[in-house]
Amino acid sequence: METEALERPADLTIWRTAPASAPLAQPERFDTLREAIAAAAGALTDPAKQPWIITEEGEILSPNWIRTYLN
Repeated sequence: METEALERPADLTIWRTAPASAPLAQPERFDTLREAIAAAAGALTDPAKQPWIITEEGEILSPNWIRTYLN
């Protein structure tokens, strides 16, 4: 991934793996991909949450991709 891509907007959606009474997941827009990854890191601490990011270029970043990037 290009360093410049980290400074472009991205959408983060956090899906639940367990049934929940909360409404369906809604994407949240972040000013930068860096911010979206940081928010996704917090979600990864809960096994019932699965964060997915869609970059400005349309690339889909899975929870496994996010874990690998953070490590």
